[in-house]
Amino acid sequence: MHRCVLGFALLLLGAAGNTQQVDYRVAIPQPTTRLVNVSIEIRDIDGEFIDVAMPMWTPGGYGASWFAKNVQEVRAETPDGHELDVRQVGTSQWRISTDSDAADFHYKVFLPSRRGSTPLDDTHYRFMGINTLMYVVGEDPYPAPGAVTLSFDAPEGWVFATGLEETAYGSFVAPDYDTLVDAPVEMAAKLEWLTFDHDNTKYELVIRNPHNLNREQVLKDVRRIVTEQTAMMGGAPFERYVFLLTGINTRGGGLEHLNSTTITFRRYGDMESPDYEHLQFLIAHEFFHLWNVKRIRPEILGPFDYSKPQHTRNLYIAEGITDYYAYLTAARAGVWSHEQFYEKLASVIEELQTSPGRLIRSVESASYRAWTRPDNSADADISFYTKGSLIGLLLDLEIRARTNSKRSLDDVFRYLLAEHGLPKPGFEEERGFQDAVSRTAAEGGGDADFRDFFDRYVAGVDELDYNAFLQHVGLQLQVEPIPGKNVPSLEIETAANGAGLVVTGLDVGGAGSRAGLMTDDILMLLNDERIDEKSLASRLKTIGVGGTAVLSVMRGDRLVKVPVVLAESMPLSYTLIEDESANSAAVKRRELWLKSYAP
Repeated sequence: MHRCVLGFALLLLGAAGNTQQVDYRVAIPQPTTRLVNVSIEIRDIDGEFIDVAMPMWTPGGYGASWFAKNVQEVRAETPDGHELDVRQVGTSQWRISTDSDAADFHYKVFLPSRRGSTPLDDTHYRFMGINTLMYVVGEDPYPAPGAVTLSFDAPEGWVFATGLEETAYGSFVAPDYDTLVDAPVEMAAKLEWLTFDHDNTKYELVIRNPHNLNREQVLKDVRRIVTEQTAMMGGAPFERYVFLLTGINTRGGGLEHLNSTTITFRRYGDMESPDYEHLQFLIAHEFFHLWNVKRIRPEILGPFDYSKPQHTRNLYIAEGITDYYAYLTAARAGVWSHEQFYEKLASVIEELQTSPGRLIRSVESASYRAWTRPDNSADADISFYTKGSLIGLLLDLEIRARTNSKRSLDDVFRYLLAEHGLPKPGFEEERGFQDAVSRTAAEGGGDADFRDFFDRYVAGVDELDYNAFLQHVGLQLQVEPIPGKNVPSLEIETAANGAGLVVTGLDVGGAGSRAGLMTDDILMLLNDERIDEKSLASRLKTIGVGGTAVLSVMRGDRLVKVPVVLAESMPLSYTLIEDESANSAAVKRRELWLKSYAP
């Protein structure tokens, strides 16, 4: 048996109160209905009632999911079968009235499919406690502290994979509710295990669904990533880590957990394809989360209040800089070549520079508003993943330059782990990360004043001056027009549907926007002839830059004519190269920056 060596219960600084004995049982009577039955045995109740609640969000998800909407057939009884009164007292909260010190609470949960993948069918169940298990409310709104158990009534012959401690077949224990719901359980009629040991820690890759991955190559790449990151951060904070991998027919994603991760990947992709490169990135990203977010986090992200949004300006650190370390890890570990690493950084720069919202929304504002993204986010918002990763890159290079490579962003995260890592309180919301950066630079003998950097690039919307930072390591960003690609353009984004081409986005200040086109307009005619998606570009080329394209569009129930003066589209290429004229100091910094920590 193995265990997660650190429970979230240690975090519950404000969640005092009576500790109830809480035991969960999840039954799957008919998997094809996507309904599961949940029973909660609650003991040691002190009072006339006890409240239970369903989380409204997923740590790592940063969006309101309102899982309570899928709860049905709620009831409660005493251990001897006497029915108890249960009523809903909030969007996600129920109250059980009882004159006993014990109650058995029952309900069903419907599990919808998402992103082409179902959590439950006749062959498997990916259990996520956060959308299935209600918690006993302790000091409102936090879960009551104390150990919990979880048992499954699963179809005969199914096997289980999880980071939880298993006490018997289908039965598990966790030190508290937070740890329990942070540990997904994959169960299926068939699972594939790949394992390796590193530095007294066991790693398991559990794969569901047929695939054509080269198992030897996957193990080699994961081992390299694990070895690199644990060496950088001073070891693994657990005895066992589980990668729960599910093969699907589209490119996948991932979600971090305390000593495991869930990742989906394109199962029949080529090992040399961008899809496998994306899987390598996901593994490096989710594994780095075991430090950044799961143990190093802004103070509001622990203890967890599952009842409402948890706003923080620091998601660019939690997610964006984790992206940066995923790219950097792949390069340092030899999973990617330096050229692949440079190509990835260039593509991230291109993504930000072609986002109109970069001039409107700061990265800390994008972080804070993750829960309330605007409906015109394509034009007025940015990804805190994208800009956050570039903030990480520029900060790292600047710290290295100011300290002559005596310190780096790596040292910032080691400091944050030592001073604010779980179970210690998280870093201060407003200036905690900036202060850690300044402290690290000062320890390396460099200029510790980073106020201008954070004011301009984190709190502000100044354009990132890439080459001013890249030159520290002898790199150069080249941005050039793509020869032969200049064409007349409406400067809009469209998507085809049954009625025609729907306007899905407009470049800010672009030709279509200036002419008065709107999102959701349906393009029907061009100069009184039907618009065909395949021939539109060539017809615009015939009109030419500066010419007028008269569009007939359906706007609601009206047909509207909109003359658009065509602009010149100038696609740009973004390339990151090693500057042959860089001085020896910059080249040396680059070598140290990309050097592996692994022995």
